[in-house]
Amino acid sequence: MSRSISIQPINYADIPALAKISAECFLTDRHTQMKALGKNPYNHEEGTKEGLANYLVAEKAVPLKAIDNTTGEILGWCGFAFRGFEKDEIPKTAPIDEPLPGPDVEIIAANDEGPPTTEDDEDDIIKREMEMTDADMKHWMEKLMPPGTKCMYLIGLNVAPRYQHQGVGQAMLKWGADVADKAGVFTWVHSSESAWKTYEKAGFEVIGCLDIDLDAWAPAPPPAGEGSGAVWGHYVLRYMKRLPQAKQGDS
Repeated sequence: MSRSISIQPINYADIPALAKISAECFLTDRHTQMKALGKNPYNHEEGTKEGLANYLVAEKAVPLKAIDNTTGEILGWCGFAFRGFEKDEIPKTAPIDEPLPGPDVEIIAANDEGPPTTEDDEDDIIKREMEMTDADMKHWMEKLMPPGTKCMYLIGLNVAPRYQHQGVGQAMLKWGADVADKAGVFTWVHSSESAWKTYEKAGFEVIGCLDIDLDAWAPAPPPAGEGSGAVWGHYVLRYMKRLPQAKQGDS
């Protein structure tokens, strides 16, 4: 189905809808499902809300939404970060609204059981798994972006499940590709298992992988509905890179 799509800056009022889209995208993601089993269960939707609010105020992050030009509906969102760019080189538009009201501090205080103890941390295998994947990400960031590097990287790409495979993701990636090609810089991404083919279609190539044996980290078996012999399986995170493309007619 062909769809007329525009890529626009996001506003604070968009955040709840965008976070819901992201949560829907990762509902069946095996790694995300397993992370929800930790002592402090990972909440993808709430984490996305916090991340988007931060991207809106970060000078070198550009969060965007894909809009159906006919219906005005939000189809998905993405975000690009800019390394080594001057502020005036970054195509960032400030939101037109104000931040959403924060949660009630008194309610948080009443429900907060306090920070986990060191013993809790050592016991939480999911926390240790997340530390492992974070360390791998840090390694690749240092490898891909040593001091002096100028590049772009993805900080999110989510298309509402009912609008996937309709060109929405490619439209958002093209926005980034056009900016990267104009600047003559590479773009990289840390891809989930389900998204890497989308990036490959947009010109990204795999440059590294982290193969995670989820059963070695999972504190519990997969959901009961999967049967007695079910396993979590392996999950591969892929680091991918797209080189800048010369425009036709460029020397």
